[in-house]
This record gives sequence, structure tokens and C-alpha cells, in this order.
Amino acid sequence: MVTTVGRSRTYLQAPIKNRPNLRSPAESKPIDTSVPQQYIAQTYMAASMLDRELKKGSAELMILSLVEDRARHGYEISKLIETRSGGTLRFNVASLYPLLYRLEDRGWIQGRWTEKAGQRRRRYYKLTPTGRKVLRAQRNTWQAFVAAMSSITGLENA
Repeated sequence: MVTTVGRSRTYLQAPIKNRPNLRSPAESKPIDTSVPQQYIAQTYMAASMLDRELKKGSAELMILSLVEDRARHGYEISKLIETRSGGTLRFNVASLYPLLYRLEDRGWIQGRWTEKAGQRRRRYYKLTPTGRKVLRAQRNTWQAFVAAMSSITGLENA
């Protein structure tokens, strides 16, 4: 039996290799049980969760960095993150705006509404002096983290 620990429950699951006659639905071949399929699924799910956590942990740094030089509106911030990351990172508007509001509540960014003829009203965000200090600290922390990960994993320029 394999034990998987969830947030508040422990689940017992039988290993896949002990289940007879496993076949892939797309093909009528037996599934390769030399690599437990449950392990593959759990590894993929863990990687997906890790991606989300990394994104959460670095979101503030990305946003503060993008509004450092000039004021930007939310959609522009979202598109810059996607473009500069080569499409690897994307922010859903539903998660970006609450984060912008939180950063504004903390006093790290300041937003102002702007209206232009023929365009929708947009809220532009700029970095505050407090936000500049936070950005400096977060950059230092991130650099230390990347250096430590590089040392551990042997990756250059992680």
C-alpha cells in the first residue's frame, strides 16, 4: 500500500503494479508497470503545485519591478510578464488585480485612474518610496535564493 498525505487526510492506495490486466484506453496494450503510474501522476501534480507556489512567491517581485521605472496599468503588467518570460508565466486577470490591490493597501504601489478620449478608464500603478525599499529587499532575497539553488543543483544562471 502507498500512503499519500493530503492537507488533512491520509489516503491509502494500492500500488498500480498489483492491479491485474491494466490496459491503456487508447491502445490495447498493457500499461508499463515498471514505473508506477501513480508516481508519475503525483510527480506531475507536485510540479504543478510547485509552479503555482513559485509564481505566488515571486509575483510581488515581478510586479514591483515592472512599475519601478514608470506607471503601468494591470493589463500591461500582465502582458509584460508573459512577454518577458517567453510565455512561461501568465497572470490571469482574476488573480492579478487582487494582488495589485493588496500591494496598494500595503503602500508599496500607488494607483491612479486615468481617462483618455475614446478609451476605457485605466488604473495606473507606480512604485512608492516604501515599495522601492521592499523591492530592493526582495531582489536581495531572490538573488540569495537563486545563488543557493545554483550551488545545490549545479545549474549556472538558474
